[in-house]
Amino acid sequence: MSRFHRLLRVDLSQQRVLEEGIPPEIEAAFIGGKGLATAYLYAEVPPGVDPLGSENIIYLALGPLTGTMAPASARYEVVTKSPLTGLYLNCNAGGHFAIEVKGAGYDLVAIEGIAEHPTVLYIYDRQVQFIDGRQFWGLGIYDTETAVRKRIREPSARVLSIGPAGESLVRFACLANDYSRQAGRGGAGAVLGSKRLKAIAVRGTLDIPLAYPDMFLAAVDEANRVIFNNPWVPDRRKYGTVRGIEPMNEAGVLPVRNFTLGYSSVASHFDHLAYEKLTVARLACGECPVACSKGFRILHGKYQGGKVEGPEYETVCLLGPNCGIDEPTEIATANYLCNQLGLDTISAGGLIGAIHDALDQGILTHRQLGLEPSATRIEWILSLLNAIARREGIGQLLAEGSRRAGEALGILNLIPQVKGLDFPGYEVRASEGTALTFMTADRGACHLQSWPLGRELSGELQRFGTEGKALFVKNQQDEKAAEESLIMCQFPYGIGLLNEVLVRLLNTATGEEWDLAALRTAGERIWNLGRMFNVREGISRQDDYLPDKFATQPLGDGPCAGRVISRQTQDRMLDEYYALRGWTEEGIPRPETLSQLGLDRLVASSPTSRSHRE
Repeated sequence: MSRFHRLLRVDLSQQRVLEEGIPPEIEAAFIGGKGLATAYLYAEVPPGVDPLGSENIIYLALGPLTGTMAPASARYEVVTKSPLTGLYLNCNAGGHFAIEVKGAGYDLVAIEGIAEHPTVLYIYDRQVQFIDGRQFWGLGIYDTETAVRKRIREPSARVLSIGPAGESLVRFACLANDYSRQAGRGGAGAVLGSKRLKAIAVRGTLDIPLAYPDMFLAAVDEANRVIFNNPWVPDRRKYGTVRGIEPMNEAGVLPVRNFTLGYSSVASHFDHLAYEKLTVARLACGECPVACSKGFRILHGKYQGGKVEGPEYETVCLLGPNCGIDEPTEIATANYLCNQLGLDTISAGGLIGAIHDALDQGILTHRQLGLEPSATRIEWILSLLNAIARREGIGQLLAEGSRRAGEALGILNLIPQVKGLDFPGYEVRASEGTALTFMTADRGACHLQSWPLGRELSGELQRFGTEGKALFVKNQQDEKAAEESLIMCQFPYGIGLLNEVLVRLLNTATGEEWDLAALRTAGERIWNLGRMFNVREGISRQDDYLPDKFATQPLGDGPCAGRVISRQTQDRMLDEYYALRGWTEEGIPRPETLSQLGLDRLVASSPTSRSHRE
């Protein structure tokens, strides 16, 4: 119950769809969401596939609680091979799109092949229509959503789409839904662009049956009490994620001037109070009691009057102080343009921050980059964003992502990235736990797989040093993998914090018999399978290190000035982490580890073989 056990397979090359049953044993092993999609990715996408080629498959996965009244359950997971890193990619987004996909009767959607021309997919209650999308090609995200709804004559439909960046195969193009919700990291938008799939519109009205309705409603009430009793929630509801600017700055963790400093003396210019003055609406995803998102109206330059949801903490950090910008409306304008173009704000801000660093050091010139020397910094940023999204001028190179562009421009040593994925908004030299999280996250540098920094700042973990960090990161990565398979928003419940109320929601909705230990084991299984995918693509221990800059160049101003994360420290943390995971010294899961998790049998039996298809 609450599962349809159905996969919708869309072959764009043939304009053909096929429904398949999802084997119960795969759901039992991988829960749903991230786990389910990861199992299919591993089984169906062979090693060495071009992420922008016809053989790559992109999966949209729902969880067993999606579409129900479970608080903060309106999310979907995207899993594919990343065009930015060439490795495993998962990302997710909220809003209302996921509810419609689940209501259309599916737990998983697999999109493969390449359409002959730009196409829009329209799904209505297990009915699928291919629509000529050439009239939408070239439109920005906001315009696409509005135009697609008008074309299908269904105002209640929710739309996922790509912008010009996805069409141009920018390797950090994102997917967007509900105008300002992004599955942002790793270039999933370029995967849809390579398939010439401009948008997916979905309307779902099917009932989602519950195993034990009365017990489920009681669990929902309990979950709401847990959320409203969480002392962290009121601040998040009032101020959104930008509430983190002030404490991160005070802790010396804020990225400033391409991660050269950990502190800004003018953080009050762009902190939560600055944005609160400019907020015009409070917004929420479906089934969310927190409502942490903010509506903001653009006030800067030619984009005056534009609307954006946010900006969020990561966007403010990476497009703000990291790029030398401290004016809130300028940051919001860059956010708005990224949203319209379909660009990941974290990778865009990380890359442009490194470009500005190279300009400041005289390594690059304005002429090389096609920038007007007399222009302001925000004008440079907006110019570069437009050039990247359309692959014009220097944008042709920058669209390849920071690692490729850094190598070509001779500035790779300035780029904050791991495995090709740009750093989010936290300075690793101020936190060994954060450093290890970035080093070992399955998709590259990522703060969402574990959050040891919070425990370091609260005193639950040693503030500096490596003691206890590897065990904490490993355990929380497993829990977060399970949480993204349910799939639940981390904000009300906490990053990677599984709890008994989530177990009760899951069991009363599905009629299954999960407990916390089983969920954690499933999370560990999912994490190891993601690592296996990456090992199959050729990664080893060498790919898990931070850039040399963070081991050799001391952090500048702020409470953590002078700190580095030495290579010796990184080695010590990796050795301990690998041992805890049951991996070799090269970071490869041992056969006995795979056997204990049941992965040897699952992979060998190919869970998505043709025998399961109907």
